[in-house]
Amino acid sequence: MAMDHSGYAGHTQRAGGGDGGSRCALCGMDIVGAPVTRRIAGADVLFDTDGCARIYEVAATQGILDQVLSAAEPKRVGALERMRMPRATVFIDLGGMWCASCATSAGRVLEHADGVESATFNFAMGKGRVDYDPTKIEVDEILHRLEGMGYTPRVTGESGRKDAGKAEERILIQAIVALAFEMQVMLLYFERLYPLYNRGQFASADAHTAGLIVWALATPALFIGGQSFLRGAWHSLLARSANMDTLVALGTLAAYSYSVWAVLAGGRALYFDSVVMITTFVVVGRYLETVGGARARKDVRALLELQPERAWRVDGDELTQVRASALITGETIVVRQGERVPVDAEVIDGSGAANESLLTGEAVTVRKSAGDEVLAGTILVEGTVTARVVRVAEATRLAAVRHLVEATLATKAPVERLADTASKWLTAAIMAISALTFLGWWLVAKSPAEALIAAVAVLVVACPCALGLATPLAVSVTLGQAATVGVLVRSPAALETAGFVTRAAFDKTGTLTRGELEVVAAISGDGSVSGEQLTCLAASAEARSEHPLGRAIAHSCDSVLPTSGFTPAKGEGVEATVDGALVRVGRDNYVHGEIPAALRQVELDHASEGRTVVWVSRGDGVLGLIALRDDVLPGAAEVIREMRETGIATALLSGDSGAATAAIAEQLGIDAHEARLTPERKAEVIAAWQAQGERVLMVGDGVNDAPALARADVSVTVAGGTDVAGETSDVVLARADLRLVPWFIRLSVLSRRVIRENLGWALLYNAIAVPLAAFGIISPAIAAATMAGSSLLVVGNSLRLGRMIVRSKNRLL
Repeated sequence: MAMDHSGYAGHTQRAGGGDGGSRCALCGMDIVGAPVTRRIAGADVLFDTDGCARIYEVAATQGILDQVLSAAEPKRVGALERMRMPRATVFIDLGGMWCASCATSAGRVLEHADGVESATFNFAMGKGRVDYDPTKIEVDEILHRLEGMGYTPRVTGESGRKDAGKAEERILIQAIVALAFEMQVMLLYFERLYPLYNRGQFASADAHTAGLIVWALATPALFIGGQSFLRGAWHSLLARSANMDTLVALGTLAAYSYSVWAVLAGGRALYFDSVVMITTFVVVGRYLETVGGARARKDVRALLELQPERAWRVDGDELTQVRASALITGETIVVRQGERVPVDAEVIDGSGAANESLLTGEAVTVRKSAGDEVLAGTILVEGTVTARVVRVAEATRLAAVRHLVEATLATKAPVERLADTASKWLTAAIMAISALTFLGWWLVAKSPAEALIAAVAVLVVACPCALGLATPLAVSVTLGQAATVGVLVRSPAALETAGFVTRAAFDKTGTLTRGELEVVAAISGDGSVSGEQLTCLAASAEARSEHPLGRAIAHSCDSVLPTSGFTPAKGEGVEATVDGALVRVGRDNYVHGEIPAALRQVELDHASEGRTVVWVSRGDGVLGLIALRDDVLPGAAEVIREMRETGIATALLSGDSGAATAAIAEQLGIDAHEARLTPERKAEVIAAWQAQGERVLMVGDGVNDAPALARADVSVTVAGGTDVAGETSDVVLARADLRLVPWFIRLSVLSRRVIRENLGWALLYNAIAVPLAAFGIISPAIAAATMAGSSLLVVGNSLRLGRMIVRSKNRLL
């Protein structure tokens, strides 16, 4: 429906375009620079961005511009009405947002829809939450409305957790059904049919009657007890692929169909015994496999389920229980002893102790009092605290860790992709071998029944499932155990590569040292300024710096001078105009002017003690130097020694001076060191090692080591606060404990060994079992038992990996 837009267009025409006096027609913000102009309804409409213009045009075309621009209050729902109203929540990833007003516009449009109680979107997160009445509007309609606005919505989840035990329960019921009917079928075979077959009475009335009974009993055993693999085979057929379910379904349905025909035709042996035994062995094995897999993945599941559903919010003088996802920044909550913290919050009253082990890997409880932060998902084991929300549920450190782990689990390691490919080819090969087996037996034995049984045995005995399970289950065990000690693996490929590492390179500041830099000396070269004045001059220039050295200097002075023109030089220093003069703070070759010989000697004295020296110049002359101290992390020397004992060479790559770098390297016993390196030069050093055939692991602070981390075969960073998901390395350490680095390397070796064992067993099993089945040495029932046993062996070996990791983890903690 067309509508008149002149009112909106006229509203935006203020002072001349682009001079800062115009406002965007969509978001209402001042237009900086040249405006984006669109001709709408015969008038020029001005916008701040192309995104705003696009949203405005789509809304105008859809006839919902009044909803987008409406500033009316959202619908208010009374408490009684809310209690009576069916309510559901959907979380949405919303692509196509260009500015904060896009998020507001999306919420307004949805809140005008009948059945939507509230809709909020976060531009920075690209996510939204919609509370709605499912009896009035469906999720598809919500997504359709957003698509009509030009966004790209996608459902990311719903409120509430699905019961993970339901799948296990369904398989257990199927196993019980299959086992119950299988026992009845086998009883009739042993009591009636086998004796009749031994006497050659295939066409007797007793054989026919018993055949009808076992047919009736075998049918629910296969189609109810075996519905998991029958459904899986059907889905594979729809997807035009094949897997283990395809093989088992083909085998059982072939034997079942032949036996049905034999019952009706009479005079032939029936193979319902093979049908029910195959079904029972497969389903019971699948149930045990599911239970074992759940145990193997319990650590990952525990991490993903740390987020509590409910929270106690302070509303005036009362406590109200609300959904944790409904809390917003600034609200006050109460956490009592034994409860999990619902969101990241700052304690404002009370004290206690929190168990953060599942989130940080730190086994010792942490004391909490006013001013301390409590993290979502941690348990308050002592006391009661009142806290102010600092990050909502979707932005907590726990949420970041969960997203990281979920993304990692959704990514396949190279060896896993190889196993999947091999599994697909194995399935196709088994189907071909089964067909050839059938033809061969028919030609040789002249018996279609014998040919069918041999072909079924081939289909059932093959176990591509064991090949497919070999890697992901071991990886899941490893990721779960690693997460419990604070090692968050972003790239599964790092699990493979870390065990091959031949050299470990470390950054110095914030990696081998605490990263808590402290100014210990400020020395003027010509006496024109005092040490305090020199420090404040440098602090003023570094006020906007993000580098650890710059932040330490900036915090060393309380009264900074007027500053403008801040310009950082990556790996060199910073430049700024301070109190009208050009000031540079950084390396000796970056500052202006000649450095006096006396200051050079002072530099060497500080550097020999491992201190970092920063130079300060004003105008064209060097003013002096500032020395900073950063203590080495406890246990760093032991970590270096442990890595050297395992045959891994160590190196220190630092941007600091040669003397300071050499002092730290000597103190820790590091094999080699390189000093005065820019971030790009660090990457070049690593590339040179790789060119010599070395596999390099780089450990950095993630601040200015990005090129080196990207270049290394395995990269490790130490995350702080909520930046876990923002790290770009392969592995993130949730706590500053360098012992986790060699422990992760050992973890990689253990994991790789178990994966090789799993793959080796799966390949060896298929190489031996398939020929035995093809030559008729293995019956279908035995084939089903060995196939199930093969998968269970892989599951058991992966559980053994978990126990080995637990033992090494206990030594670490």
